[in-house]
Amino acid sequence: MEYLIKSAVTATEITPSSGPAAELFSVGEKSPIAALAPSLALRAQAGSRGAPDEGAVRAATIVAEIADDIIAREILLDRAMGPNRRKKSSEKLRRGRRPSEGLAFIARDLTGAVVGTVRLWDVRLGEDGPAALLLGPLAVEPGMKSGGIGSALMRHAIAEAARLGHGAIVLVGDAPYYGRFGFSADRTGSLAMPGPYERHRLLALELKNGALDGAKGTIKAAGRKIKAPALGFVA
Repeated sequence: MEYLIKSAVTATEITPSSGPAAELFSVGEKSPIAALAPSLALRAQAGSRGAPDEGAVRAATIVAEIADDIIAREILLDRAMGPNRRKKSSEKLRRGRRPSEGLAFIARDLTGAVVGTVRLWDVRLGEDGPAALLLGPLAVEPGMKSGGIGSALMRHAIAEAARLGHGAIVLVGDAPYYGRFGFSADRTGSLAMPGPYERHRLLALELKNGALDGAKGTIKAAGRKIKAPALGFVA
């Protein structure tokens, strides 16, 4: 489903471009999971300083990523995250893998240009631990960060992950920003990334109660491997 983001100075309202109207819910709600559904209409306020929602206000649509978006997506990631983005520990879990089925999204502006991106990847929490998703990278065109695009991408990605039956999502990021979506470090104390990272920035969100029970050890890649060189699935 495609979502239209109607931007205002203090809030961003996302309504389905087709299909019945749905309820609105705000960023500040304590339990976003209860409101998750693919047809949700979302209201997302501007993000914290330095997070993917800071900057000028614009309008965009969120759609599934397709192969034709890949080059523009890579250019966007370089602009938004810099040349060292491929050295992050999360990259070790994405390298040589494809995003989780149905969980790669981009935001387009009114001209059709790619102005935002988020992907989720299949991982395993420890050697014999439960399956989960790794979220990232999340990025928005630097000049469009306060339009709520980053928040809309996050909420859409979480909703789709829940709809597809996944149990939990992990990421490495700033708790003040990702906490609004229900992420915290409360359940990640026994988990580790496969490279350098700041422990307090390893966050998780349960989509199913108890999905993180007993999770421990180093997070491992578990996604579909790229069988041949394909620009379409560069992390």
